[in-house]
Amino acid sequence: MSAITSDSVPPSQVLARVAPVYGVVGISYLGYAMMATLFVPMILSPGSTYAPEGSTAGQRAMLVGLLLMLYPLAQVIGSPVLGALSDRFGRRPILVASLAVTTIAYALIASALAAHMLWLLGAALILCGLGEANAAIGTSAIADATTKEERPKYLGYLWSVTSVSYVLGPVLGGFAAAHFGYLVPFAAMVGVLAATFLLVLLFFRETRPPDLSARQVPIGASLGNLGTLFTDRPLRAYYLANFLLFVASMGFWRVVTEYLVDMFDLTVGQVTIDYALLAVTAGLGNLVLLPILVGRIDMRRLGILSTLIGAFGVFLALLPGGVAVAVGFGGLASIAFAVGFSALSGLLSARVGPERQGAVMGNNTALGFLGEGIGVMGGSALTGISPELPMVLFGLVAFASVAVVRFAIPREEPAAGH
Repeated sequence: MSAITSDSVPPSQVLARVAPVYGVVGISYLGYAMMATLFVPMILSPGSTYAPEGSTAGQRAMLVGLLLMLYPLAQVIGSPVLGALSDRFGRRPILVASLAVTTIAYALIASALAAHMLWLLGAALILCGLGEANAAIGTSAIADATTKEERPKYLGYLWSVTSVSYVLGPVLGGFAAAHFGYLVPFAAMVGVLAATFLLVLLFFRETRPPDLSARQVPIGASLGNLGTLFTDRPLRAYYLANFLLFVASMGFWRVVTEYLVDMFDLTVGQVTIDYALLAVTAGLGNLVLLPILVGRIDMRRLGILSTLIGAFGVFLALLPGGVAVAVGFGGLASIAFAVGFSALSGLLSARVGPERQGAVMGNNTALGFLGEGIGVMGGSALTGISPELPMVLFGLVAFASVAVVRFAIPREEPAAGH
């Protein structure tokens, strides 16, 4: 099957070409959001049959945290490897293989829940995280099929899809679990993923440029790609800026619900609605603003301005004025951070040639999950001291990302294959 490139496909057709990767990544994030929502009541509820017999509430809470940590940890490991392998073998075969692994993983999750086998559930979550580390392939395919100027816009569409998935996952999973039991949502995911596997196998065309020989990307380099985060000096500032933005934005999105509960005594239903508003707002920011801004402002400047606005939005959300002020300025921060994601990711992608898109975007995806983990754990720990403290910290981290872009990343860098 022939490859497509940004030179051979008119702009009007790009979205149709990369639509399958939007679907795959969206389903992956929907599944994780569903897990993060359902595992909490499934294991923490008094008398839960999924927790070890005789376990205390504290032990069950630790078990939930451990299970939910396995998936993103596997993604941190898997993203650089899958991205680099897609440089060697092509986006399509690695994406198809990752979907096969993920389908098997969800079948094992469903089996583990049916048999109440925690060790199998843990192993299945690791396998699921490795398989669903395919966001790196998605961003690489988008980079293949777009010009440097258009790339942030299409990356922004991808982040919009993930924002919607973070809302739909808990809603759909919670509805299914409430009416049919915890097993059904995960069993349903097996069917959804199997159908997605067939659709990608039949309709997704290779995007990796056909003139890149597989021998240009040694298999050893693919498997050891994560180490280049520390050795690739020309890209260190780009990685650092993205990582700091990941910590600030993902940490903010996770602790803002705890802030709303602690400060305004909101119910679970009220917080869910407010969180959904923030997620949808972030998605709309990319869908509406990026097409307007791309081409009118360079990506470095857009990354600086949007991240700066996001940082101020976090601080302004702390002002007196009640829930409306917190959610309103929180929404501003969400929009700005979402645009910043796309701008800084596009800036990094433009820095390297087509033969390294998978490796570099894989590393960036791994940094995203690592940053999310640090932000969530650090934010939750600091919330116990003061609800405002993690918000202040994440605002400062966003300012640090701006400083890295401003002082360590040149205004214009030519693409290079290194």
